[in-house]
Amino acid sequence: MNGPVRWFIHNPIAANLLMVFLVVGGLWGIPALEKQFFPEFEINQVRVSLSYPGAGPSEVEEQICLRIEEAVHDLTGVKEIRSEAREGMGTVVVEAEPGYDMQRLTAEVKTRVDAINTFPVDAERPVVTEMAFRHHMAIVTLAGDIGERGLKELGERLRDDLSAQPNVSVVELDTPRPFELAVEISEVTLRRYGLTFDDVASAIRAASLNLPAGAIKDAGGDIRLQTRGQAYTGADFARIPLLSRRDGTQVLLGEVATIVDGFQDVDVRNRFNDKPSLNLHVFVTSHPNTLATSDTVKQWVEATRAGLPEGVELVMWRDSSEPFKGRVDTLLKNGIGGLALVFAVLVLFLRPLLALWVCVGIGVSFMGTLFLLQYTGISLNMISLFAFLLILGIVVDDAIIVGEAIHSRQSAGEGGASGALSGAQSVIKPVMFAVISTMIFFVPMFFMPGEMAQAAFAIPAVVIIALSFSLVECLLILPPHLAHMRPPRPSRFAALRRLESLRLRCADGMTQFAATRYRPFLERCLRSNVLVSALFLCLLLVSLAIYGGGWIRAGFFPAVNSDHVDAEVELAEGGAFADTLAALRQIEGAALRLKDEYNADPAYGGEAVIGHIDSRANENTIKVVMETLSDQVDTAVLSRDWREAIGDLGPVEDFKLDYTINERGKPIRLVLAAPEVASLNAVSEELRQLLESYPGVYNVNDSLQAPRQEIVLALKPAAENLGITLASLARQVREAFHGAEAQRIPRTKEDVRVMVRYPEEERISVANLQDMRVRTPAGAEVPFATVAEMRFEPGYMTIERLNRKRTLEVSADVAEGSSDPRAVVDDIVQRYLPQWQQRYPGLSLALDGELEEEGAFMDAMLKYTALAMLVIYALMAIPFRSYFQPLLVLTAVPFGVMGAIFGHLILDWQISMFSLLGVIACAGVVVNDNLVLIDRINQLRAAGHGVRESLLQGGQDRFRPIILTSLTTFIGLVPIMSETSVQAQFLIPMVTSLAFGVLFATGITLLLVPCLYLMGEQVAQRLSRRRQALAEPAV
Repeated sequence: MNGPVRWFIHNPIAANLLMVFLVVGGLWGIPALEKQFFPEFEINQVRVSLSYPGAGPSEVEEQICLRIEEAVHDLTGVKEIRSEAREGMGTVVVEAEPGYDMQRLTAEVKTRVDAINTFPVDAERPVVTEMAFRHHMAIVTLAGDIGERGLKELGERLRDDLSAQPNVSVVELDTPRPFELAVEISEVTLRRYGLTFDDVASAIRAASLNLPAGAIKDAGGDIRLQTRGQAYTGADFARIPLLSRRDGTQVLLGEVATIVDGFQDVDVRNRFNDKPSLNLHVFVTSHPNTLATSDTVKQWVEATRAGLPEGVELVMWRDSSEPFKGRVDTLLKNGIGGLALVFAVLVLFLRPLLALWVCVGIGVSFMGTLFLLQYTGISLNMISLFAFLLILGIVVDDAIIVGEAIHSRQSAGEGGASGALSGAQSVIKPVMFAVISTMIFFVPMFFMPGEMAQAAFAIPAVVIIALSFSLVECLLILPPHLAHMRPPRPSRFAALRRLESLRLRCADGMTQFAATRYRPFLERCLRSNVLVSALFLCLLLVSLAIYGGGWIRAGFFPAVNSDHVDAEVELAEGGAFADTLAALRQIEGAALRLKDEYNADPAYGGEAVIGHIDSRANENTIKVVMETLSDQVDTAVLSRDWREAIGDLGPVEDFKLDYTINERGKPIRLVLAAPEVASLNAVSEELRQLLESYPGVYNVNDSLQAPRQEIVLALKPAAENLGITLASLARQVREAFHGAEAQRIPRTKEDVRVMVRYPEEERISVANLQDMRVRTPAGAEVPFATVAEMRFEPGYMTIERLNRKRTLEVSADVAEGSSDPRAVVDDIVQRYLPQWQQRYPGLSLALDGELEEEGAFMDAMLKYTALAMLVIYALMAIPFRSYFQPLLVLTAVPFGVMGAIFGHLILDWQISMFSLLGVIACAGVVVNDNLVLIDRINQLRAAGHGVRESLLQGGQDRFRPIILTSLTTFIGLVPIMSETSVQAQFLIPMVTSLAFGVLFATGITLLLVPCLYLMGEQVAQRLSRRRQALAEPAV
């Protein structure tokens, strides 16, 4: 590397052109980079969904899911099969092995599923879809009191219009109820006219149709023949003839049936700011541009509002460009602030021009990175911006070391190109190895498991590219600039002379401190090197005990307050929807009252701080979102106030208020799988009781709680005498209560089912079933109780399966500061799982949710980080020609962890995944400092100095660069640690680990490393003397 450095120093124009090229390239690359909220990644899943209207979960599992599972489980490339059976719908998700050809797997799954010919007759055709990642850009809500039909029709029109806008790929309506035309005939009417549901459905099919009838070919050309009698509206169907009387008159359908042109009987309600609503979800599927899409949707919303009916509002919210712009603002604001502080620190100890060029190096490195990113396929997103913030305190270190080395040579009288060359050459080896080592520390992130690897790919990529350009800048661009610095001259301005005087005092003060304070103290430490090493080891053990003893909050994801609060409630499965709506009104009403109170609170300056309130009820679940508009609102306090305002909701299965940005869910989520349902139920009960026995564990639930009642029908012996079969009974009951599908009519943009069945008031109780009449093949009507019997059995709303076994999820909350969720789960797995598996063969238990992600992350990080440290050890052992010195370099890593722990303790921050990323960044910095020190010690020993003298002089010589790198890293990160915005809350744990890890490791580098170095030499000398003593008798 000496050759290129020398060449650039003697060719400063080349250095300037290289710098300009990187800066211009970065400016040119910024507009070309895709800007998106989250990076794209492959989901590697194929979904098979099949609708079976009217069927319960058990029937869907048996008739749909099991058959699909058996058809696809032995396909090559299948990693996992998950199934879900709900009322009327079965879904099977086939997950592929990483790297497997998804198009091939999708085609094979479709071929296998299409070959199944045993699906029920009433089931729809299966839909096979390769699942693709879509970027959720925003929600556009349409709200107003214009009726459900008017709201849906307007929403569909707006959806089509918005989908046609540029930069928008897909717009989906948030599950409005499908249209349905119901022909409702009472049992009394059927008996009066001697009709069956089949008769009515057949009459509709016969009279309501459009049918091409060929063509007449005459001399003038072809004349098409068409039959046009399709009924489209309720009035059209009312005019369909059903029966003909003897006098020639007809009985029309509208005379005997109530025709309801409405919606399917689905329990769904949506409200927005206390008005009925529909949500339009905006997605972008490929090559997204978050900012461009956001601007397009905003302009469309503003232009569309003018044409809406009176009282209807159109609102855009949950805009993903806002957190993206917040992250960019955080990067720029704190980056500039940190850079200014770094410059201020450097100016106190180095010449202003040198400090300026060092700081310019950060910008040049970032511009080079932005230039190269466009060719890597990495976009500007929340992850890559996080990586830029991560390395903000790292890229300056190499430039400081090189700049300080050149400054020292020039201060000693070796000016110009000669001083720049000798200064750069003196630190080339440690700087290069430090940069390479830092890169290697980040390489394990390329091998993270599953989807996490795809999402996190940008972090190591950005770091490695930025460090590469940092190396180029500090070795090829910085030395030529410093080579042409003129000797300092007194300024004409008094202020600059005073600043220069202050700089000289600080620089001399640090030099004097290193010579008169640090060196004597280091000498005393070297005399008691064993004691000093033991004290540092004790300090490390204390920090680990603090972490292990629960003195610091820990979790995989940090608990960061969001800009909204979500209330989620789950009522008993199978309960009345009226109960769900009552709970919804109670929660929504409390939110509206809080909104008025907060917005009128003088503490917030009278401005609106609570925004939209979005509510949704679906069968037995409720979700209400309260949006905040100002950082002044503490969403944790708002959550507590909301809970108090809601009051008692009565008997509910689950109720939680989440105010965190990542919506983590319950910390303990265990998935049981077994071939037999009885085994699942037995183990679930034991597991729930066991979890409740641990301190602080509460709100324990499982996914099979509160079964709803199902009525199972069976034939009585008398039915056979009447010719009634079980199939006939099932069909008649289905037609009466679910409905007989007469036909489907194309209307608007969906097929509308025409269903013939009992009126709603005859489908609400068991008595209605008992009053039903069953038709025999001879046309006779017999009471239901004569031919059939019924029994009640427990049933469930949802059945889940994993790898062809029934599954059950047991979840629980854990009070903060009580039990460790990981320790609870580990105890259960070690002590109780083996017993259960002996009693229930085939039983398995797996983690789900945060613990599963944490376990996969930690396993991968520990394995690959250990491998990275081995690579770094080997990389250093070769040039150092020592087995021991690379260990000295790496000793700073565990002590960097110690600093991170104490930093979190001091600032009261939770240790999370982002804290570990900060530790990785910290490892690169502290290894850099250790390399610089040990390299200088080796240089002095090579020059003939003794071990102690080399340690003392090496520490004194490298005192200033080590202090400056540590101080600038810490000071440069202070603005981020002081940030209060939501976007910074994810970053502060990472920055805390980096800043405090570097700060604490500085003492390790300056004190412990020399002591360990001396201990190693002493041990080596003793071993050498012992070998000599053993060898003497043999002479």
